[in-house]
Amino acid sequence: MRVHVRLHTTLRRVTPQGVIDRLEVDLEPGATVAALLERLEIQPRGGSLLLVVNGKLVQADHMLSDGDEVRLVPGISGG
Repeated sequence: MRVHVRLHTTLRRVTPQGVIDRLEVDLEPGATVAALLERLEIQPRGGSLLLVVNGKLVQADHMLSDGDEVRLVPGISGG
């Protein structure tokens, strides 16, 4: 199955072709958001990553479906 991924702010990738903030990722059927994070080698710092699938906030164990739109947004903190 294929999912569409949008990487926000510090999660964007710098490549020789430029900055990439949108990806299409092929995963095994029944894969979770956690499997996607592992595939992309993204490890949230202190759990501060918002996981949004098709406009809804989800947990890492959320099962993905073909064509899902996934947004990965680093949490922001300040003081």
